[in-house]
Amino acid sequence: MTVPIGKSPQEGHLSSRQAGSDARRASQSAILDVVLVDDHPLVLEGLGRAMARSQMRAVAQVVSSDEALSYLSTHPADLLVVDLRLRGESGVDLVEQAHRRLPSLPIAVLTSYEDRIAAKRAIQAGARGFLLKDALSDELVQRLRNIAEGNLVIDHRVADAVLSPQDITLTEQELKILTLVATGKTNREIGDTLHMSPYTVKDHLTRCMRKLDTHTRAETVVKATQEGLLQEL
Repeated sequence: MTVPIGKSPQEGHLSSRQAGSDARRASQSAILDVVLVDDHPLVLEGLGRAMARSQMRAVAQVVSSDEALSYLSTHPADLLVVDLRLRGESGVDLVEQAHRRLPSLPIAVLTSYEDRIAAKRAIQAGARGFLLKDALSDELVQRLRNIAEGNLVIDHRVADAVLSPQDITLTEQELKILTLVATGKTNREIGDTLHMSPYTVKDHLTRCMRKLDTHTRAETVVKATQEGLLQEL
């Protein structure tokens, strides 16, 4: 899925048809400099080769956030491509740091994981794309070029989590219960604290899971925190 965002109209004396034709030719011929961040060397090598066939140049292939940020602090780039799960690091954290330092730099997250929560967090952090590695190489590279050119591109398998408005509301009682769950208390301990039976606590938790589309207590606390409904402890 490709969604155009904020592009300025062409100006000058050419007709709109001529301007559009020139823009397409320039887009196809321009060589884009790309920084790749992935802790798997084979992925870096393969993606670098695929991009080279499409007028995209991997000017840096690094395996960590520090290396990527260090390179970007001294070298211009047209696109930053980040793996979602780096060794001991979060790709979303790197997106946030890079976007804060270079807000005009297009950033794409490339991952093997169909993670809808991570997709939403990545876009919120400043990424313009969330792509899955199982796409055909030529198709993947074209999507990366689209992101570099100013479009929002999201794999259709996670697009609904990013583009569909979500209005999740938890009651005050549900928030109190999740806060106590986050501290490690059992249903009985939570019931004693809030003066209700453990069965009532369980009913509240079931409603929380239904609202947040989760399946375990831990997952529910994590998602509620990510959605900004629950303060991190």
